[in-house]
Amino acid sequence: MGSYRLEYGYMHCVGRTVYTAGTVDSEEQARAWVAARSGAPAGQLCTPEADPIRSCPVRHCHMKRQRPWYSFRKI
Repeated sequence: MGSYRLEYGYMHCVGRTVYTAGTVDSEEQARAWVAARSGAPAGQLCTPEADPIRSCPVRHCHMKRQRPWYSFRKI
């Protein structure tokens, strides 16, 4: 047993970002959270204001239109 941190983020031309979406008490809950979002439409979680996806100076950067990745980590 243990706690699991729910994570999501984006891959950018300047590197990878990682954000925390909360915690759950079991690996089963964490796996269900990832599975529920993996095929879902983009926009379920808010992109933080400081994320490079909002400030990339490249006008036609293809990475601005991506979906976030989802994962979890035991804490």
